[in-house]
Amino acid sequence: MKKILIIKHGALGDVILSMYPVFAIWKHFKDCEISVLTESKYKELYQCLPFIKKIKIDNRPRFYYFLKYIKIFIWFYKSDFEWVFDLQTSKRTNLYFTILSIFKDFNWNGTAKNCSHPHLSLNRKRLHTIERQKDQLRAAGIIQTYNPDWNYFKSEISKFAIKKPYAILVPGGSRHRKNKRWDFKNYLEITKFLEKKNMISVLVGGRDEKDIFKNKHKYHSIVNLIGKTNYSDLAYLSSQAKLILGNDTGPMHLLVACSKDKIAKIVLFGGASDPTLCAPIGKNVIIVKENNIKDIMTDNIKNLINEKNYSKL
Repeated sequence: MKKILIIKHGALGDVILSMYPVFAIWKHFKDCEISVLTESKYKELYQCLPFIKKIKIDNRPRFYYFLKYIKIFIWFYKSDFEWVFDLQTSKRTNLYFTILSIFKDFNWNGTAKNCSHPHLSLNRKRLHTIERQKDQLRAAGIIQTYNPDWNYFKSEISKFAIKKPYAILVPGGSRHRKNKRWDFKNYLEITKFLEKKNMISVLVGGRDEKDIFKNKHKYHSIVNLIGKTNYSDLAYLSSQAKLILGNDTGPMHLLVACSKDKIAKIVLFGGASDPTLCAPIGKNVIIVKENNIKDIMTDNIKNLINEKNYSKL
């Protein structure tokens, strides 16, 4: 049986977008054993996919922790992969190829110098992640594209009892990229606006974002799930939501992908990132962008919500 390795580290949003090439690779290499080399925080995500047989953890070690790298190289050597798809295409993974190719022959699709199936397009950095990865797979002879089956990621039932209808709000983002966060007071204003439409606001985010909303006051129209959800929870919650609104951050990609087509997903961008390169993929995705994310007006968001008349969905 052929053995295939997919390499993907990086940010959550990029990992979610990489599911498109992951499914394409799976469909192309039928009856093959597919493994993933990724970070521990994404193990749960890949475990949702029954065709991923093995998951090898590759957290970024400190530069002096060379024993960690040696263990990875030994594992790779013994695994006898026929194909490697480097969806990360970083200096780190290019170095992996350089070292591993000294000891073993295999097909490598990525940007590493002298690899067998390189992606050489000079336009790489100007393409949206989805288009860039499609182009990369074509260099390996994978022409057919497939949409991921997001049902794999959804839990069968939610552990959260939330009254319906509800909207999901994602007010956080990376602690190192505060310029990608819309002011939380704006989100509070939106929750009050939604309350008048008889809609609950469900706040989600990572553990690092728990300081965003402190329950100093009771808001009966807000359910605070920041730091309380896993990937399957997010997938399930989004499938039942009537609206999704949030900053350009990783969870938005999963929420957008797993939500119903007819609902709108409003994603807020500032000058720190370019939606033409990394916007979430899905139907009815509405991008709202200002050079300074703080300049996005709450009235504009309210108008978008009114246009869709969510209370009747």
